[in-house]
Amino acid sequence: MMIATSNSQTRRVAVPEIAQLVECASLRTMELFRDVTSSDLARVAGITRFQAVDKRTRIAVQNDPGNLCFLMDGLAKVSRLDGNGGETVLYLMKPGEACGTPVSDHRDDVCIMTLQSSVVARVRVRELEQIVGSARVQAEISRIRSLRMAQMEDRLDEMSGRVPARTARILLRLCKEFPKALHCGTKVNVLLTQQDIASMIGATREVTSSTLNVFRRRGWLGIHDRYMCIHDADGLYEATSCASAI
Repeated sequence: MMIATSNSQTRRVAVPEIAQLVECASLRTMELFRDVTSSDLARVAGITRFQAVDKRTRIAVQNDPGNLCFLMDGLAKVSRLDGNGGETVLYLMKPGEACGTPVSDHRDDVCIMTLQSSVVARVRVRELEQIVGSARVQAEISRIRSLRMAQMEDRLDEMSGRVPARTARILLRLCKEFPKALHCGTKVNVLLTQQDIASMIGATREVTSSTLNVFRRRGWLGIHDRYMCIHDADGLYEATSCASAI
């Protein structure tokens, strides 16, 4: 591949070099590496293992405090499983976010699964500290742990009340986290199944489907090419404090 230089000349770039440029660009979007020099970022890319993961594939996370795992691209759900095959979605993991024992206590009943084709990066904490500094790495780990605690507190608030109220809260949050403006409202720009929504609100798929249908009949919610679209956020907001079934 030929790349133009500043003096209008061109140079040939090897495929491995192109791959490293892409990897560095991905790492640069993360909070941990925003101010890292280009040379150090290239060293980080050199010690990082990047893996493409298919949609609806479980991401294996070892119980090893020495390993850190990042979602570089795509989307994943972090769920708690019960012994009967039930699932409660704790939160959605977006690009740039980390998982693994350093940032969250390891639990055998917690599962991380991709919702889209994704790219996962894994790196040894000690090797990372040698490049960017221990203080920077540990500060980022503390920041992520604090974020996870806040997410869990928010989830406890979302799970209070009856199913319609819980569903409305989840829809409003998804609309805020994954918005895409349309002429009819705001699209939740992530493809979720009714079972995914049910696992977020702690209800069966049948009850969730019935609740979503009620929201659609009231004009609060639309479905466009399998994506949810919020037509009336005010109506959903009122439903969040509804003490009785809608």
